[in-house]
Amino acid sequence: MVVARVPLSLYVHWPYCSFLCKFCAFSKARVPSQGVDHERITNALIKELRTSLAPHKNKELRSVYFGGGTPSLSLPRNIGRIIDEANKLVPMTADAEVTLESNPTLAEVSKMRDFKQAGVNRYSIGIQTLNDESLRKMGRLHTGAEGLAAVDRAKALFPGRVTFDMIFGFESQTLRQWQVELETALEHADRHISIYQLTVEPGTPLFRDQHAQRVVLPSDDVQAQMYEMAVAMCRARGFRHYEVSSYASHPSSESMHNKGYWRGQQWVGIGPSAHSRFTDPTSGQRISSVRIPDTQRWVQQCERLGHGTGKESVVSDADAKQEAVIFGLRMLDGISDQCFRGISGGQSLASYLCMDRVQRHIDEGHLVWHAPTACLAPTERGLQVIDSILLEIIP
Repeated sequence: MVVARVPLSLYVHWPYCSFLCKFCAFSKARVPSQGVDHERITNALIKELRTSLAPHKNKELRSVYFGGGTPSLSLPRNIGRIIDEANKLVPMTADAEVTLESNPTLAEVSKMRDFKQAGVNRYSIGIQTLNDESLRKMGRLHTGAEGLAAVDRAKALFPGRVTFDMIFGFESQTLRQWQVELETALEHADRHISIYQLTVEPGTPLFRDQHAQRVVLPSDDVQAQMYEMAVAMCRARGFRHYEVSSYASHPSSESMHNKGYWRGQQWVGIGPSAHSRFTDPTSGQRISSVRIPDTQRWVQQCERLGHGTGKESVVSDADAKQEAVIFGLRMLDGISDQCFRGISGGQSLASYLCMDRVQRHIDEGHLVWHAPTACLAPTERGLQVIDSILLEIIP
């Protein structure tokens, strides 16, 4: 009898950016004045890859995601080296999704074809907004027109497998401006788009500007209307709102990699600050790890030890169950009792949750219980306020 391999995802963090956006709180670093030592950082990534994937050789890679930072600043041949090495260590499925994030600057757009030849089959473009003034204020180097041109070029190279990010809630943005912007974006969209509300993260330049009242963002009510407008406009264009921030016009275009996170599947992350969640094949314990965030220290430790792990811990049963519900309810498909039992050691979803509070949210139209599949899922209304719902229903 053939035993099915356990699915595994790989996240590769490229830390460098050519510019630092005012709103971004991700781990990143500006490209050094002397330039990036591409061979050194790629060799460090491959060392960490070999060390990290060695215990998982009996699994199968369903997805690889190059994030950052700005991984399109890397060399396509080095992206190809990482993909090839990963496939040698853990076989990739025939339909494995390989995504690379990119900015729509001319230098990065010109490398699209080379990235495809290296093994990338899904392209994600960080447009953020089509308003040139907002792009300038946020520290972006491209224009709205350049962003749309990048999407159109990507669609020709990666048909059906292009996505891009849009953000609402920028300074002085009105509902009408957002409507016009999103209409234009959807006209150019392929089969997937991600839409986020601008969040003000502590430690970012945007946070400091808002705290000093140098920036005034739209009110919470206006931003809620922007969210509702996005959902309605995407639906009208045939895009299903399958996850809190993601929309796809066909199930095959939904992000396989991100859905792996939300469904509690295992993943290994390499590169500075990358996180991992996996089951140790030897001990059977759930492991959480995070790499050293400082790029230089991470490279040095990889060269010395073969990995840049900064912290590793065992995930408790309580934390695993909580994560399963939090991640599962990010999707409109929700979380099934069967999935939860696989993570909880057999405990049912109904016996874990505060079902009286779940029922109240069902009555209020925020949640729905699908009896045939024993699945709990948010409604469109519920997805908008899912964070507050989770605080109530998880014990």
